[in-house]
Amino acid sequence: MKKDLNVNELWDQLLDLELFTYEELQLITNINGYSLETLNDAIFARYGYRDFEQMMEEWKNETIF
Repeated sequence: MKKDLNVNELWDQLLDLELFTYEELQLITNINGYSLETLNDAIFARYGYRDFEQMMEEWKNETIF
C-alpha cells in the first residue's frame, strides 16, 4: 500500500526533485494557502498532472526517472 504524502513531504519532494524553486512554492502558497490542494494545483499548472502521485506513476512508466 502506497503512503500518501502530507503537505510538508510533498513540499520537500517538489524541491528535492527540482520541480519548483523554493521561491515559486513560497509565492504560490502565500497566495493560495499552504495545502496539498495548492501544491497539486501548481503541479497541474506546470506539468499537467492531477497530483504528484499521478506524475510519478506516469514518469515511472515512461522511464524518465
